[in-house]
Amino acid sequence: MTSLSDSTNATTNGRPFTGRREDAELLRGEARFVADLAFDGLHAAFVRSPLAHARIESIDVADALAAPGVVAVYTAADLGLGPFVHFPTLDHAVAQSRHPLAADRVRHVGEAVALVLATDPALAADAVEGVVVDYERLDVIVDPARSADGPLLYPHSGTNEVLRIESDAPDPLVGAAAVVELTVENPKVSSLTMECDSIVATPNGDGLDIWCTSQGVHELRDELAISLGVEPSTLRLRSPFVGGGFGGRATLPVEFAAVAQAARLIGRPVRWIQTRSEQLTGQPHGRGLRTRIRIGADADGRLLGLDTDVTADAGATGHMAALLLVSVHRQFPGLYRWDAVRATASTWLTNTTPVGAYRGAGQPEANHARERALDVLARRLAIDPIDLRRRNLVDDGTRPQQPARVNYDEVSPRRALEVAVETADVAGWRRRQADARSADGATRIGIGVSCYAQTSGRGAPADGAELRLLADGGVEVLCGSPAHGQGHEHTFTQLVADRLGIDPDAIRYVDADTAAIGSALSTGGSRATQVLGSLLDGACDDVIERARPLVAERLEVSPADLVVAPAGYGLGPGLAVNGVPTRRVEWVDLAADSENGCLAAARNGSMAGATHPFGTHVSVVSVDVETGRIELLAHTSVDDCGVVLQPTLVAGQQQGGSVAGIAQALGEAVRHDAGGSPMTGTLGTYLLPSAAEVCPITTVALSTPTDRNALGTRGIGENGCNGATAAVHNAVIDALSEWGVEHIDLPLDPEAIWRAVAGR
Repeated sequence: MTSLSDSTNATTNGRPFTGRREDAELLRGEARFVADLAFDGLHAAFVRSPLAHARIESIDVADALAAPGVVAVYTAADLGLGPFVHFPTLDHAVAQSRHPLAADRVRHVGEAVALVLATDPALAADAVEGVVVDYERLDVIVDPARSADGPLLYPHSGTNEVLRIESDAPDPLVGAAAVVELTVENPKVSSLTMECDSIVATPNGDGLDIWCTSQGVHELRDELAISLGVEPSTLRLRSPFVGGGFGGRATLPVEFAAVAQAARLIGRPVRWIQTRSEQLTGQPHGRGLRTRIRIGADADGRLLGLDTDVTADAGATGHMAALLLVSVHRQFPGLYRWDAVRATASTWLTNTTPVGAYRGAGQPEANHARERALDVLARRLAIDPIDLRRRNLVDDGTRPQQPARVNYDEVSPRRALEVAVETADVAGWRRRQADARSADGATRIGIGVSCYAQTSGRGAPADGAELRLLADGGVEVLCGSPAHGQGHEHTFTQLVADRLGIDPDAIRYVDADTAAIGSALSTGGSRATQVLGSLLDGACDDVIERARPLVAERLEVSPADLVVAPAGYGLGPGLAVNGVPTRRVEWVDLAADSENGCLAAARNGSMAGATHPFGTHVSVVSVDVETGRIELLAHTSVDDCGVVLQPTLVAGQQQGGSVAGIAQALGEAVRHDAGGSPMTGTLGTYLLPSAAEVCPITTVALSTPTDRNALGTRGIGENGCNGATAAVHNAVIDALSEWGVEHIDLPLDPEAIWRAVAGR
């Protein structure tokens, strides 16, 4: 069996792993994930706290050590690792950071307390029951609004507040003829990746060779090196296929640090495969925001002022929730005209799973709250919700200067709205809605619209990509930010193939390997195609321009007369004389004549600034007011992501993002009881929609090119959940409007609908 510490011969169940991510492998069931890697080592299982808040009095591991197959049991004292600080720039980050294994107290149900290593995963799981932990119960906080007056989770920090954003702006609603005030809940949700968190750590000399799930192996390596107190160069991190990320894998799972340290201490490979229940209670949750939003308008529905106050749930540590407030604040104004805006926010610790990023990372919450409040305003003013938006959206073809100081590129939100209204046939659904209301029955139809904007791509920091044309005819494309289901390989290999006239099958795609690629960012924020695609496009330019004078000299023509020529006339791809395709020099010959037999170009850089996708979603639902059952009848997603490189992949992202937003509206929500115990710790209680609950989604991809990158493209991966949640929410409220229902908190389950109609 091949050792995983062999950096050149790692296998996936005996088959060489080349780094290539072929879509066909996934469809044929041949894709290999971390759990499929050939492995001969020890299996890890964690002892986890059953209490939400407690002081650890003692840990007795004697029975577990005596259990069959057990090789070692580690506590925090055994690992010798300090607390890991995810974002050290926050005021209380150091004081509110946690150890990979709880050292003195536990702060949420499921927090790891000890680590068992055994020769078999079942034996390791059994031995967990033999670890006896003596806890002293402490008071629990589950509502961030009560955190200020609750018990301190980190007494030495002196506060449960993680971050506060204040504003000294005057009340922006002064003089408004109509004022709407609404509290909008965005419950916490799970990233719920298809593949749970997984890691294999193998000692390799003075370092570790690690395979793991990740959204970015380079940033993960650097975080892990800090936690272990080692140089990043001693760690090699790689990812095979990864079954999704959605933001839940944007930072280091503390369990990875524990497993890696255990492998170092025992000197043997260690593997940990997270269970689904561990994922639901331990992987960072998303959302968790309560927004009090106030909107002021004149009597004709012209928007005047926007005032927001956000209370965010950070969970049990100062993780990523504080940083999400920046995204929330940025997106509240959307693409509407406002005279004045004021925003305040605070993030608080609770005895629940730490909160991190989730698809959109703060932006869907802002769009959702604003679009809900706009619908309430429209009904109070007796204005059609679509017409209210028409009156207030910024003009097409502009670069709006919003009070939140977002540096927008060109947008056309009115066009997106009109295309969505026409594509969804809103007029036709209104007629059917009227028919349903006049019929003697319990079913009502509702139509909801939602206009959104978001920020994607992160203008900085820099990322890197490299292109290599080899003397043997092969081509290598190396990209730092790895894919976890988005189709990077297909997009980038096709881009290079089109630019250089090369057969895509001749291209070997390499990513997710810290040894192959010097530095890179994580994949997130819908940035990969914009940033890496543009870098690769530039690398193609560099290769062509580097080759042009060499070919011109060889063929005795002007460099300006040369064009890229695909294979043909019995010749391979290369540079040819324009109009005379048989007079050419092939790429393979240019590579052979180059130093080291490789014609290469590397680009490292960032965009001129973040880009701003936008769009409109329209959702149609039927609601049975007697049972509370909601049926999604139609959903239209009109999204502008700039220049579209891969229409099929864009449509897939539109559909996937929309389903995520729909699911949050209709069912997904992480719940805890008053004692902090999870009520949604399995897929039997955490409700996900299946294909039976989601109707076919109509997608339209508009294209307003951006000047922020060479390709003119914007993000698409998070657009759907920025628009869909509010569209569905508005549709359900529209269906119930004859009962005077203005708002229902998410998720919109049957009981919530029944209670709203019954007035309970």
